[in-house]
Amino acid sequence: MKNIGKTIRLLRIQKGWEQIKFAKKLNLSNPAVSKIETGVTTITLSRLNQIASVFNLTTVQLLAQHVLPQRNKGNAIERDECADEILKKIRQREEEIMQIQ
Repeated sequence: MKNIGKTIRLLRIQKGWEQIKFAKKLNLSNPAVSKIETGVTTITLSRLNQIASVFNLTTVQLLAQHVLPQRNKGNAIERDECADEILKKIRQREEEIMQIQ
């Protein structure tokens, strides 16, 4: 899931939010949001859920916008199914990481 931060940044801009306003909504510092948007930091599933919620989206919808930006004219069900598969992989990976820690 390389650089979902670009998608997050675009959504923030579409909402008309300055980075500082978005940071406050997430209860994060402005530099932390900058690191998310530029892909410097890895986003956990819980943080991804929080970000999606701030945009009034489900995590699946947020992932669909990231993974399939060129397919907006395509079938919404197909996009959601693809995003569901990606979310499953993310959850599996996060579980693996938790077992290591």
